[in-house]
Amino acid sequence: MHNGRMETARLPWLNTLVAFEAAARLGSLTLAAAELNLTPGAVSRQVKQLERALDAVLFVRSHNAIELTAAGRIFLTHANAALAQVRSGMRAVSGQAAKLNIRAPLTLTQRWLIPRIDHFRRGHPGVDLRFQTISAATGDRTDVEIKYIRGAPQKDDGNREIFLVDRTAPVCRPELLVNGASAVTPQSVLSLPVLQDTADGWSWRQWCKAAGIVFEPHGDSLVFDTDEASIEACLSGLGVAQANTAFVTSALEAGTIRHLCPSVDATLGAYYAVVHARSNVADAFVIWLKSEGEGAEAGHISERES
Repeated sequence: MHNGRMETARLPWLNTLVAFEAAARLGSLTLAAAELNLTPGAVSRQVKQLERALDAVLFVRSHNAIELTAAGRIFLTHANAALAQVRSGMRAVSGQAAKLNIRAPLTLTQRWLIPRIDHFRRGHPGVDLRFQTISAATGDRTDVEIKYIRGAPQKDDGNREIFLVDRTAPVCRPELLVNGASAVTPQSVLSLPVLQDTADGWSWRQWCKAAGIVFEPHGDSLVFDTDEASIEACLSGLGVAQANTAFVTSALEAGTIRHLCPSVDATLGAYYAVVHARSNVADAFVIWLKSEGEGAEAGHISERES
């Protein structure tokens, strides 16, 4: 047989490339199956079919996880390029891209979604994302709504799915601490200028309750009506704010601000995804949210154990 015809005969079906790319991107056959509306067994069979066609092992499989091999990493580059070309062609033929309208709180959008959203876009290059952080006007379409609910996190109920727990922590610029103190007690935190993100001091009161102290600030206080404003004031050096550490990860890692009293674990509420218009893209976005939320949770556990 002519070499060209032999190579064509060995080319796998497109769905095996899609299954491989999803599994590689999500690091899980189960998550890939959920995104593609397949069973994990079906995804596994497609990946094995691809491996047989390539005569190469693409994943190292363990009990609960998969990891790309060297061959897998090389092939993923080509698979991504090929799928991007196919999706580009589909958009050119159809004349329009898929759209996903997302309504979400301002701080979550700016501090959590924007730094991460390119990960989702790389896996779904044919999707136009439209974010709305203010009240929707009558007639505006919302496909996925992200809701924040105070109090203990609630289990998924079929209408909403939890993806991020809102754990709060006092943070401030290091120069606010006397002589750069390494050890800070909950009581001493209240001697610093306090930045509130609500008039009722909800986040501060919940954190003080977890710390076993009364919320009675001893220093100056500034009161804002959004956590975004409070975080910005903190980054500007105006005082100590309560913030979800997942929202200020880059500043913490850079040492711009410090997490005070990390042994105190206080939960304010949680963020939930509500799908108003069901579609493959909306379902994929919710799966991605939950995957990113699991990563943030793992980071929280690691920080508390360190």
